[in-house]
Amino acid sequence: SSSLVPANDPTLLFTNAGMNQLKDVFLGLEKRDYSRATSSQKCVRAGGKHNDLENVGFTKRHHTFFEMLGNFSFGDYFKREAIEYAWDLITSEKWFGLDQDKLYFTFFGGEQGIPRDEEAEKYWLEVGAPKERIYPLGMKDNFWSMADTGPCGPCSEIHYDMGVEASEQGHTDCKFPCECGRYVEFWNLVFMQFDRDASGTYSPLPKPSVDTGMGLERITSILQGVNSNYETDLFRDLIKSAAIYCKLPQSTINDPKTRGSLNVIADHSRAATFLIADGVLPANEGRGYVLRKIMRRAMRHARLLDGNFYVLGNMANRVVDLMAGGASEEDHSSFPFPELFFVLEQIRKVVRSEEIRFEHTLGIGLPKLEELLKQQKDVAVRHFLTSNPDVPAVIGDPYAYWRARMHGLPQAKVPGREAFSLYDTFGLPFDFILEACRDQDLHFDVEGFERAMQEQRERARASWKGGAKQTASPIYRELDKTIFEGYRQTESRGCEVLAIIKNGQSIQALNPGEQADVVLDHTPFYANSGGQIGDIGFFFNHEHNTIVAEVNGCTMPVQGVRAHEVVAKETLHVNMKVDAVVHADVRKAITRNHTGTHLLHAGLRETLGKHVKQAGSLVDPARLRFDFSHFTGVADEELQDIEDMINHQVLKDLRVETIEDVPIDVAVNEYKAMALFGE
Repeated sequence: SSSLVPANDPTLLFTNAGMNQLKDVFLGLEKRDYSRATSSQKCVRAGGKHNDLENVGFTKRHHTFFEMLGNFSFGDYFKREAIEYAWDLITSEKWFGLDQDKLYFTFFGGEQGIPRDEEAEKYWLEVGAPKERIYPLGMKDNFWSMADTGPCGPCSEIHYDMGVEASEQGHTDCKFPCECGRYVEFWNLVFMQFDRDASGTYSPLPKPSVDTGMGLERITSILQGVNSNYETDLFRDLIKSAAIYCKLPQSTINDPKTRGSLNVIADHSRAATFLIADGVLPANEGRGYVLRKIMRRAMRHARLLDGNFYVLGNMANRVVDLMAGGASEEDHSSFPFPELFFVLEQIRKVVRSEEIRFEHTLGIGLPKLEELLKQQKDVAVRHFLTSNPDVPAVIGDPYAYWRARMHGLPQAKVPGREAFSLYDTFGLPFDFILEACRDQDLHFDVEGFERAMQEQRERARASWKGGAKQTASPIYRELDKTIFEGYRQTESRGCEVLAIIKNGQSIQALNPGEQADVVLDHTPFYANSGGQIGDIGFFFNHEHNTIVAEVNGCTMPVQGVRAHEVVAKETLHVNMKVDAVVHADVRKAITRNHTGTHLLHAGLRETLGKHVKQAGSLVDPARLRFDFSHFTGVADEELQDIEDMINHQVLKDLRVETIEDVPIDVAVNEYKAMALFGE
């Protein structure tokens, strides 16, 4: 499982699917030494287009945090095998052994000029799925795309009939594909076979791939024979704990008046715990804003149940117990999320700080709400008394509104936009505002509130739009990886020019003064990566007496393929041999600042705590910038301690050694290397 904070992907707020960490592989931007994979990915959907927070806890299958099981093929197996594997897993008595009579299957029926997916239909029939249980559906349900452009393709969903009692609309004889809650989609097989360009043209991908996603919570409810994800063993203990911390008798757990709030606390405590563990902190924008909303919604429901906010910290303990599996310093390698154990104290501090802040916020926000309600009542009474002077009411009298209501005053209206301002600025929950209006016999403009909410969502979505990644140019995808020699040397002789790419097109020669990207078979040039800028330098001729090209940077358009950004000084052509030379002084300056980031990271963790994680960096010849997560500002005395500690190490003048090609398990377990961003 990769981090909930997506690495190097500005298009995503949170990791929300198993394929996120494999996105560049599907786009052709990254090559790996395997062509198949499986994963169990932690996910959060509580922002962007998946903004259905108010449903969580009150429906059977909505969650903020969930786990996604997936299997993937990168140009290896395709539809036939994916369907065979899926059928075997869900129906074989050796595996899930689901009742075949309760299974339904969908495939893409064809739309917008894209033909019906007859292959998927044929393969479901071949494995034994009954024809009457295989349904063609349209673009909305059975066609998947990564973004507006790039890889996309038809998909095939697997549904399970949970029975009449699972219908949320009371249906007793509905048929598939009714969306009343009876038929649960638990696995989606996506067949990426097209590349959609900006004009909307679909071209076949050279290597069709498979991306599947199965919700762990959903398949658990099916296998455990319960109608709600909240009744599975993933949630039962958390809900019992929430009741204990809210001082409720266990007998009230299934009371409809309390169960929704207990579900909210259980779900949101999982999301908050994992987000904080991955370095997200409550804030007024971006990821931190979503985390704050999740935490405050849980606190509000705790307050509704027992009158205080201080439940989430204890719930974090229970989440760690259940999800870290009792991990310890001595033995944690076999547990699914052992990292939670090591940041529990950090999580508790963040939660406690936010609980105190929210209590303070309500202390400010509730009086402002009362003021808004009073203003609306006074305005309504004033207008009413103008035309009804005989009504025994006086402006300012706390009972004036009620007296006027008894004499025919219509309900005063609370503007939705002003109420949303209290919600957005002071964190006053929607339910608080709605209930206060009901208590004081006021009409709440829900439509105006929702319009303001939608505008805010669109602003948030725009701020996270980022740039959709494009499929890598076939020119780069088809090249062999560049052999990187830069760890050992700053000069490589006899480098062959494999390709020259100008304006996205492959050319055979580059004339003096022209700019282009040049790919060599081997090079000492480091490419932009991990916040460190690429090397600069020169290409020389074989005699080493003429500069053939000036190199102004180096990038990796596809993982492992290094593109040198050059300005030709002499004619440069494909298959030509050049000597590639890095500007050594610039490289040394970059190297010093790179080492500086590691020293700074270590100093921060030693002084502030092991929860501190790198959240980004910039390394260039002149300076370094290091971003990190911490729940408060760094005090002056702490900063001084960090500087002293780092300078003490610098003055030791220790040798820095680079060890190449170390397997990741050896790097982590033997050399104690720290893996960041889900590396």
